[in-house]
Formats: sequence, structure tokens, C-alpha cells
Amino acid sequence: MGEQRVNRCLITAERVWDGRAPEPVREGFVRIEGELITAVGRRADLGADAARDTPHIDLPGATLLPGLVNGHVHMALSGSDTPIRDYRREARAGDAALAVRAVRNLRSAVESGVTTVRDLGTVDEVAFPLRAAVADGLVPGPRVLAAGRPITVTGGHCHWFGHACDTAAEVRVAVRRQVRDGADWIKLMLSGGNLTPRSNPLRPQYSAAEVRACAEESDRLGVPLAVHAYDPVSIRRAVDAGARTLEHCLFETERGIEYDPVTAELMAERGIAFVPTISGAMHRMRDAAPGTPAPVAARFHKKQTRIREVFRNLLAAGAPVVAGSDAGVPQRCFDGFPADLAALVGDDGIGMTARQALAAATSGAAEHLGISDTGVLAPGRRADLLAVRGDPLRDISAIVQPIVVLAGGVQVLRPPGA
Repeated sequence: MGEQRVNRCLITAERVWDGRAPEPVREGFVRIEGELITAVGRRADLGADAARDTPHIDLPGATLLPGLVNGHVHMALSGSDTPIRDYRREARAGDAALAVRAVRNLRSAVESGVTTVRDLGTVDEVAFPLRAAVADGLVPGPRVLAAGRPITVTGGHCHWFGHACDTAAEVRVAVRRQVRDGADWIKLMLSGGNLTPRSNPLRPQYSAAEVRACAEESDRLGVPLAVHAYDPVSIRRAVDAGARTLEHCLFETERGIEYDPVTAELMAERGIAFVPTISGAMHRMRDAAPGTPAPVAARFHKKQTRIREVFRNLLAAGAPVVAGSDAGVPQRCFDGFPADLAALVGDDGIGMTARQALAAATSGAAEHLGISDTGVLAPGRRADLLAVRGDPLRDISAIVQPIVVLAGGVQVLRPPGA
């Protein structure tokens, strides 16, 4: 299953969906030269000599669509039940051990059909060299957008690999350092998080003035800001400051879920996307694992139901959505993102259609993450392409059956027998 650079290739399939259209093209094709798509259309328009001297992959019964964009990952975390313990053990062994973990994760992601990831928390010494290694073709994987070290308070969420900043001035310095060192995004841990003992995920870690300092410095340097925010106060501070994306965005308090429709309207008005890091694994576990005590199962189910209601309300308000799985944290594997999309769909999910969920992981994600060269199958775009068995626009579960994956023109997964 080795990688292969595609110099010229014609791929035909029963359906070709460009990432935006209401319906796929039937009996369509995509032509690729090097790293770029050069043509997309109907097979009938190719002409009799179209495939002459051009390698041709025909995929009957399959759907071609843009490669997936996972908008929230942590590429040096294990995705096991104990990712922080794993991380600390590997960090003691050095950056090379963390890089090995990240390389494995990136390969797993790309072979599942993910051709771009946005990493929102990995030490700079791993994140930036690996981003370059993938871009240079030295490591198989999706293109990496990297924030590097997140900004957090002393002892705050993810402090073990973050910049410890306790004043507005320190926050500004951290933003400058991250931009100097090559960050594509700035990541601010505005609230605490469940992974970090003794940090409070239901209260802000930073004042409104400190959040504004981060947003102003990011804006001045032209680097977008992603904000980790669970509680309503943190979410509103991020919106008021002008964050580009809000991660998790649960509106969770000590009293339960407290959705704020005014904040949601502001998000829609300002085009601030939320990233509902819902896992397919958690989706399947919503009735709790066998043997879980009934009161615990009931609390889990109630909380998940309320969280899904929050996301439905955000969608109804018109807030943009970017699909992201938080890969690397417990029960979030890097090859699980296609299955995670099912947790966005239908009454059991957050009310999206299959097409809306796929757009949130392709064209919509690319638009809101500022990467205009991918997410859509069109001439001049990167050859980031996924082929799956069946029709995921009708049945989202088909997205977990990849048969061809190209990332920047490199074929990392080929059909059986090819």
C-alpha cells in the first residue's frame, strides 16, 4: 500500500460530488496532473480518446468527493483511554518519541480519507517540523495546519505543552513567539478542560481584557484565532473579541447547559464557526457502556442530549460549522473521523443532513479555515480526493469505506488489485 505520486490520472466513478453542489454528477470524472485537479465533469463529455496515454482508474458503484478536512486534532496524543499519561511518558523520552506518535497518527488519518488536519495543540518542536515533512513528501499524511503550543494559564488546560501566560502582556508575547516560529493558527485555552486535573472547564481562565489582547495581537499579525471554550461566559468573550472558530462551544455551566441565543446570533452575524467535537464513539456510547450504573448512564444520556440540542440551536441560528473530532483525546482515533461525521446527521445527531455534514468536512471547513485551494473538486484546486463505496450523500455511513485517497496528488490508498 505504498504512496505513489500521480503525474497524470483520470478517475471515473458512478458519482462525483464537488463538495458544494446539491447533487453529485452521475457517471463523472476527475482529471489530475501532478498536485492539481485539471478537469471535472461528466464521463460522456470526455470523448473517445480522453484516456489515451493517461492512467485510468474506474470505480463503478463509487462516489468521488473532496478529501476530508478534520478541523481539530492533537497529532502527538494517543487517543487511548490515558492520552495524557502516554504523552508525558513519550515527552520524557524526547521530541523524537512524540514525532513517532504523530507520524503514525497522520498516516492513519490520511488512509481514512482525511487530507487536511488543523492541529490545535502540539509542541512546536514536533508540530512545525512534521508539517514541513508532510509538505516535502518525506512523511505520508494529510496537509497540516499547525497552531503549535496553545496559550493557557499557569496550571491551566493543557499546561504540559502550552505557553503559561497570566497577564495580557504575556499573552501578547506568546502570540508573537508562535507567529515568529511559524504558527498557522493561534490557539487560546479560554476555559479549563476535562483532560486537565484542577482546571475548571466551566469557568473562564482569562479575563475579557486578556482575550482581547490575544485577538488583537493575532489580528495584527494576520494569523487567525481558535478558542477553546466550554462555558457561556468564555464563549461570549471569544465572540466579542473576534475569534475565527470556537472549539467545543457547549454552553456548559455548574447548573447544566445554558444556551445563549444572543451569542449564537452574534456568531452567525460575524461568521464565527463552531467546531462540535462530537465523536462517533461517544455517539454510540450515549446510552453508556454495558455495566455502567444506571444513574451514571442516565446523567450521561441527559448531558449528551442537551449538548446536541445546543448544536441544533446554533445551526438553526445560522452559525457556521466546521467538522472536527479532537483526535488524540480519549476515544478519538485519527482514523475515526469519517465515522464521527455520522454523529452530526439526523435526529440521532445534531440535525444535519448527510450533505451538510460532508460540506462541514470539505468545502465549508476549507472556507472557514482559510484554505481556498482545497475542499472542492474543481480545476486548479489541490488533488485532495477521496473515493468511497456507495453514496455517502444518501447514507453517511458509506464515508467509512475508502477505496482511493489522494492527498496533494499523492495516492496513499489504491483500490484492491491496483
